[in-house]
Amino acid sequence: MSNTSLLQVRTSAEDKEKASEILEKLGTNLSAVVNMMIKQIILTEGIPFEVKINHPAYTRTEAVKEVEATMAFEGMELTEEDIQMLYAYKNGEASGDELRKRIMGEVR
Repeated sequence: MSNTSLLQVRTSAEDKEKASEILEKLGTNLSAVVNMMIKQIILTEGIPFEVKINHPAYTRTEAVKEVEATMAFEGMELTEEDIQMLYAYKNGEASGDELRKRIMGEVR
């Protein structure tokens, strides 16, 4: 290879191995893909894939209002306790199974 330059990239050994396995199945390797990406950066004059921060579609208040409206349509009321359960689920503080058991216990 004439007129080439060495590029070193730091990544975890696990990520490198996983990516290498996938690329091998695709008939290519990390070096070729990095070179493809560099060419795309040059061609597009930017990062060749979308890089963004995902903002929630709704604010918390909007999300609660939408759930509240949906439940009202079904003739049900959204209580403060219900809202707290939704937040607990969203924040990973409670699983769907835990909340289902809790709700079913209240119904019985």
